[in-house]
Amino acid sequence: MQMWIRSPRGGRALSAIALSGVIIFALAIGVLMAPYQAAMGDRISEMTCLQLAFTAERASRLIMSFAPDGQAAMAGLLIPGDLGLAWGYGLLLFGLVGLLARRLDGGWQRAAAIAMWFPIAASVLDCIEDVFLYSMVTQLIASPGAELNAAAPLLAGISATLKYLALSVLTPGFAVAGIVQGLRVDRSSGALVVYALLLLTCYGMVARPLQTILACF
Repeated sequence: MQMWIRSPRGGRALSAIALSGVIIFALAIGVLMAPYQAAMGDRISEMTCLQLAFTAERASRLIMSFAPDGQAAMAGLLIPGDLGLAWGYGLLLFGLVGLLARRLDGGWQRAAAIAMWFPIAASVLDCIEDVFLYSMVTQLIASPGAELNAAAPLLAGISATLKYLALSVLTPGFAVAGIVQGLRVDRSSGALVVYALLLLTCYGMVARPLQTILACF
């Protein structure tokens, strides 16, 4: 993996992966999610509360607090909307952390070769979470009086917690430490661009979840 990261082909591939992440991310927000975001209005942040409901009672109460059009919007935001968003940020961060790894050496590069998979793990967990949440929302749309299976919100909550750990704690934490190390060995213009893009992306992955999660409790 490290040999591939250091190779010229690896640099081009990582740049292409990061760019594809940007494109998927933009399409997810601007095309897949836009109609449903409008329907959700200022309550869209409550999707985070649904992710972390953990119990069938809390999840059912939150879903049923929306009108039918809002519930349909929730389902659309989850699939396909959030599936696209998940792979957008996953590929973007995978590519950027990989490009950071090219500026590092020794143990730091070996650590970066592992850390670049944290956002991919977050994407997988996000998709698992979406499947469970989607099943709950569509079940209550079809049968408003139905009782949710307790396993669905619990597994969705566990997946969401692990996702946020990988995406909003581990990845940004390593990125900041790696950038500090990178500044010691590579201050070229290309490296500075990578550091800036990675910092801005990680800031977004920390700031928004922090705001929405705190609002749920």
